[in-house]
Amino acid sequence: MALTTLEQRSGRLPAELTSFVGRREELTEVGRLLERCRLVTLMGPGGVGKTRLAVHAAARARDRMPDGVCFVDLAAVRGPGLLPLAVAEALGLPDQAPGALLDTLVSHLADRRMLLVLDTCEHLVDGCAILAEALLRSAPGLRVLATSRQPLDVAGEHTLMVAPLPCAGPTAPTGGVADDAPCDSTRLFADRAAAVVPGWRITDANRDAVAALCHRLDGIPLAIELAAVQLRALSVEETLQRLDSRILRIRGRRTTMSRHQTLRTAIDWSHELCTPGERLLWARLSVFAGDFDLATAEHVCCDADATDGTDHTGDGGLPVAEVFDVLAGLVAKSVVLRVERDGATRYRMLDTLREYGAERLAGLGDAERVRARAYARFAALVRRAADALATGEQGDWLDWAHREQTNLRAQYEFALRHDSDDQMTRAALGMGRILALQGLIGEARHWADRLLAERGPEPGPAGTELLALAAWLAAVQNDLAVSRDLVDRAEERARAAGDTRALGYAHQVRGTIAAYSGHPEEAIGLLAEARRLHEAAGTADVLVPIGEVFLAQACLAAGDVPAALGHSAATVAATGEAGEQWCRSYALCVHGLALLTTGDADGAARDLRAALRVKRDLRDRLGIALALDLLGAAMIADGDGAGGARLLGAAERCRSATGMGLFGPHHGMLRELVTGQARDLLGERGFEAACRDGRALDLDDAVAEALGERPHRPAPAVLNGSAGPSLTPRELQIAELVADGLTNREIADRLVIAKRTADSHVEHILAKLRFSSRSQIAEWFAGRAG
Repeated sequence: MALTTLEQRSGRLPAELTSFVGRREELTEVGRLLERCRLVTLMGPGGVGKTRLAVHAAARARDRMPDGVCFVDLAAVRGPGLLPLAVAEALGLPDQAPGALLDTLVSHLADRRMLLVLDTCEHLVDGCAILAEALLRSAPGLRVLATSRQPLDVAGEHTLMVAPLPCAGPTAPTGGVADDAPCDSTRLFADRAAAVVPGWRITDANRDAVAALCHRLDGIPLAIELAAVQLRALSVEETLQRLDSRILRIRGRRTTMSRHQTLRTAIDWSHELCTPGERLLWARLSVFAGDFDLATAEHVCCDADATDGTDHTGDGGLPVAEVFDVLAGLVAKSVVLRVERDGATRYRMLDTLREYGAERLAGLGDAERVRARAYARFAALVRRAADALATGEQGDWLDWAHREQTNLRAQYEFALRHDSDDQMTRAALGMGRILALQGLIGEARHWADRLLAERGPEPGPAGTELLALAAWLAAVQNDLAVSRDLVDRAEERARAAGDTRALGYAHQVRGTIAAYSGHPEEAIGLLAEARRLHEAAGTADVLVPIGEVFLAQACLAAGDVPAALGHSAATVAATGEAGEQWCRSYALCVHGLALLTTGDADGAARDLRAALRVKRDLRDRLGIALALDLLGAAMIADGDGAGGARLLGAAERCRSATGMGLFGPHHGMLRELVTGQARDLLGERGFEAACRDGRALDLDDAVAEALGERPHRPAPAVLNGSAGPSLTPRELQIAELVADGLTNREIADRLVIAKRTADSHVEHILAKLRFSSRSQIAEWFAGRAG
């Protein structure tokens, strides 16, 4: 399984795949505005280069932003309700309780000095305005750079119209160009043309035609890039002649032509140069909100009755066997871009070209049918994924869901308006499970809550299960009042219908609520009854074994360590046999916690590292936070105060990003205990420094460090010599006692000094040596003695 960054931040600035041409004055002006204004909106028509300018300006501003730059692509966000989620996800905070998202964003940004780039706001302009105003009022160090076809109209907003690239003057009567100096539009054309036709360059023979072409296209970058693609088949002069004929027809109807019309003309022109099959596929591909793979394009965009391989493109059909060749034609014409993602080949369209395709699809009267077909495709795959989540295929399906996240969101928006209740509910159940396994509890709640609020639970068993799922999601986010209300409704329906399966889910939720409420004995009884009901119903679901994990945890909280070890070990074995990894890794966490309770820190660390490896592969950040926290506790219990405290800090940061609390009261008591141990080992300042270091780690680095793949190695200090700091005799004496394994309390007793004095001496030693752990002091002292 390919591993991508665990931070899962879409907020990094997009990589620029082609050179950036011109815009010196605009870049300077954007930089000047960002220095004195907190909200800057780049305005202009589609294709004028607003996004490229914003990305380049943000990259320039990054050094002035101590907390960095975050880029949020809003093109695929189809409703204002998903806007806070998109911003939170870009910031690395994707999973919060739905009602808490804005508060979380405000809290996260309150003390940060950073630049937030909101790209493509025009279709969400009201929502973007409300969000930007709320964030700017609460975060004085925040700057917002927006791109939009219209202003946000927020107090304090400064707008900058992004003009097309400068062009040379119109052709003189003699055929010469009024201004022969290279301009940005011709430079852009030359750059893109050379990429299409290797070795192509502007010469004396074609210079006038290039200048005239760019002038006809009003210097609009997207239009110029589309024109450059035609050099594969036409000369510049032929390209200009064909374009002139189109522009003259349009200008014959109007004396002037807006830049929007110019871009439309260029896209129309590119459309006319496509084959009938390419035009049809262009229109149908517009139903994908994000990038897509070939198999999905073939399934959604072909004609159902055109699968015999016969070329039906001339009469409006598109056989499945032709889709790849037609798609390759659109790639060659730069209508569709080929991208690599997680080692797989995928395709996408620029937003402007997607909008054009959507207009064409609507004009064909085929939009609803193709969108319904796209939804049916994704809904079927979601149901297949949900059925396979309890098997060895789990990881592959979670990877698929990660790649298709944008399309899945768009299809759910469509389904909420068009799909039948039963089909939508079944798809929501599958998607809820998929998101839960990715640690995206907040987003799972978003979709479940929306469906329940807008339609209510449908009458059949699926509606009851959706209520139970929503209740469980609320419970694991400690939203216990909401969870109780939902599970009451689910249980009432299940009892009335005699639905043993749904009743098992309801008992499992009640057991989870009891565990989080600090009532382990009640949780044990409810979870045991849930297991009995699941067995009676023959329920095979990935969320069933998690009830066994909570049962083991409840036994541990009740003081029955042997039962906790037994339940967790049995779950590890059963899920391992089935090939399931998500529940298995949680069971390993609880088994490790139980071992730690017995004093077996080494055994606990082995289990917890095994769990952490699985959680990393699954990108389950909720599970990663738990495993890091428990592994930090095991390290502290084993004497590595600094290393363990660093992991506690990293876990704290990760847990705040997932919107989750601790794993029940027992986890909280354990953390309080090990925190006290770490403070004894390091002193207050040493402990806080180590936690602070851990919070500063990228999640990938924290996991690698916890697994021993990237050990923390502070810069070595030179000691008691002319090149570095010296320890006092008293500090050397205390360093020796640290090397002997004494705690600060034992050192104080040995030297007949106050513990606070011993704490202070150890903190001074760590600071002088630039170390972060007592084990490093011991290692240094041993080397010095040798």
